[in-house]
Amino acid sequence: MPAVLALAALSSVPVAATTEEGQAYTSAEAGNNQSIEAKGENQQTGIDLGIIAAESIRAPRPKPSQSEIEKKEDKLESEKEEGIPTFNSLFGIPEQGPGFKPSQAIRCDAIRHLKTPSTYRRLDSFFRPEVLLPKAKESDFLKRDFLTSNWGGTRTNLYKAGVDFYGCWGMDQLNVLQGNVSTDPHVKTPAPNYQDQQNYVQLYGLDFYSHLVNNKWKGGQLHFSFAWPETRPIWMFGNNLYAASQSIHGNFYYDTGGGRTNGGSGNSAASYQGFRVFEIWVQQRYGKKQINYVRAGNIYPWISFNRTILAAMFNFWTFDEPGSFGTIPSAGRGPIYPTAPLGVQWYQVINNNMEFLAQVGAGYYDPSGGIQNRRGLTWFLDNNNGIEGVTQLTFKGGTYSANNKDFGLPWLLHLGWQFHTGRVYSNYLDINGNAAQVTGLPYKQYNFNTGFYATLESMLFREKGSYNQGLTGFIKTTQYFQEYVNQIKNTYVMGLGYEGLLPGRNNDILMAGFGIINMTQGAKQYESLSTSCAQKTGGGCISSGVQYIFEAGYSAKITPWMFVQPSIQYLAQPAGRMDLGNITTFTISVGFAF
Repeated sequence: MPAVLALAALSSVPVAATTEEGQAYTSAEAGNNQSIEAKGENQQTGIDLGIIAAESIRAPRPKPSQSEIEKKEDKLESEKEEGIPTFNSLFGIPEQGPGFKPSQAIRCDAIRHLKTPSTYRRLDSFFRPEVLLPKAKESDFLKRDFLTSNWGGTRTNLYKAGVDFYGCWGMDQLNVLQGNVSTDPHVKTPAPNYQDQQNYVQLYGLDFYSHLVNNKWKGGQLHFSFAWPETRPIWMFGNNLYAASQSIHGNFYYDTGGGRTNGGSGNSAASYQGFRVFEIWVQQRYGKKQINYVRAGNIYPWISFNRTILAAMFNFWTFDEPGSFGTIPSAGRGPIYPTAPLGVQWYQVINNNMEFLAQVGAGYYDPSGGIQNRRGLTWFLDNNNGIEGVTQLTFKGGTYSANNKDFGLPWLLHLGWQFHTGRVYSNYLDINGNAAQVTGLPYKQYNFNTGFYATLESMLFREKGSYNQGLTGFIKTTQYFQEYVNQIKNTYVMGLGYEGLLPGRNNDILMAGFGIINMTQGAKQYESLSTSCAQKTGGGCISSGVQYIFEAGYSAKITPWMFVQPSIQYLAQPAGRMDLGNITTFTISVGFAF
C-alpha cells in the first residue's frame, strides 16, 4: 500500500452567488452554497420560494421598485392586523425595510461552508430571507463584515459592479496531552515524533457575476477559489501503521501532504504545500426567480452536498463525513481529502420541503495523491480513472422550509448515494485472491465502488422568544460495501451544539460529538500482517478494526470576522488498535475573514 495518501486539502473554498430578479434576496454560501432566496409565488409550480435552497448568492440584489416596496409594506400591515405570525412577532427579529442590505460576512468557523450567509442564528444550515443579518457600518471595527473593511469603498464598488473578492486565514494549534507512540522500533516511526501540530491556511475566493458583462444577463457566474495550506500532519509522526489506518487516526480538514521531511525528494512535505487553485467553474441559474442552477468545471461536491453547519464546526475529519472515492486508486473510501474533479453539478428545487442535487465528474482529481496536481491545474481523464457521481435528496421542515407559515423547529434530512467506476486496488488481496503482503504479487484491481449516506439535523429545543438560542443536534451514517477495496466500512456520528448558553454570549456555541469508524475486513487483515503488528516485540497485537472519537469544544464568535475555538479530542483504539493506547489532544483554532 502506498505511503502517500494526502492531497491538496483545502476544505471549503468559497463558491458562489447569483444575480436575482425582482425581490430575490441575496444569501448563500460559496464553497458551500446556499441557494438563492426568492420571495413570492412560483407561477409554474404553485410553491412559495421564500427560502435559501442550496447555493450561494452574494451578487448585489436589484433595488426594489416603488410598487414592490408598497406591496411589501401593505403585506406586513395586513399580517399584523390579522395576527399572522412573523419572525418579528415570534422572535423579535427586526423587519427589513426597503433599504435593507444583508451582511456579506463569511463563515471561517465552518470552513467547508465558507459563504453561507449570516443570519440571526449561527447554526442555520438553511433559512428564509427574513432572518438575514443586516450589514453593519464599515466604520464599526468590531461589527463590520471583514477585518480589512471595504478598502476605502473599492471593495463595495467592485461588488456592485459584479466582482466579489473574499478571503479567510485560519490556524490550528494542536498539542498531544496523552500520546500512544510506542517505544518499540517495529511500531513507531523514526525520529522525530512530534507532540504538536500547527496548521496555517489561506483561502481566497473570486466571483464574477454576469451583470458585469451585460445587465440583461441574469444568473451567470464564474467562480475561482484558491488555497495556500502549510501543515505538518501529526499522524505522519506517530506509530508506523500503514498509510490508510495511520491517517484514520485523524486529520484536520485541511491537513496536506504525506511527506515526513522537507528534503529535496518529490515526496517531501514541502512538495505538497503552497499556493494552488482549488475550484474553477461556471454556473447558470434558471427557472422562476433563478433558483435552480447548472454548474460545470472543477467542483468540490461536499460544499453543496450533505450540508450541516454544526457538523462542519468540529475539527476531527469524521464529523465531516462523507468524503469522495476518487482520492487515489489504492485508497477507496478512506479519511476525507477534499478534491475538486472536473464535472457537472445540477441543483433543482422540487417543492417547499424538497430539493435534488446531483454531480458527475472525473473519477480522480489527482491519482498521485497530491503531487501531480499540486497546483490544481491538471485534469486526469484516462479511461481507467472512470467517473464519480453523487446524488442527494433533501427534505426540510420548520424554518428551514420554504413554507412561510411554518415557524417550527428547523430540521433537515439528507439521503445520498455515491458511485465510482474508476480503477481501484484491493486493500489486501493480490490478483489471485491471496494476501499481497505475503505473495508479493500485484494487488487485485476493481472497477466499481458504491455507498450511501444519511444525515439528520434538527433544532431540539428553542428558548422562549428566541430565534437562535437553544439546542441543536445531528446524526450521520455512511455505509460502503467493498470489504476488500475501502479502508472504511461505515461510520456513525452524532453531535450536539447549544447556541447562546452563557449570558451575554448569544452566538457562542458549546458543542460535543461522538463518532464510530468501522474499518473493512481487508483493512483489518492488512493491519494484522503489517510490520507494526506482525513484528511487534513480544507480540500482543490486537486490532478490533473499530475507532472511537469524542470531541468537545466552545466556539466563541468574537466579531463577525473572527472566531476562537478551543477543543479537546479523545481517540479510543486509534486505527482500531487496542494494544497501543489512546490519544488525547487539545486544539485551539482561530480564523479571520479579510
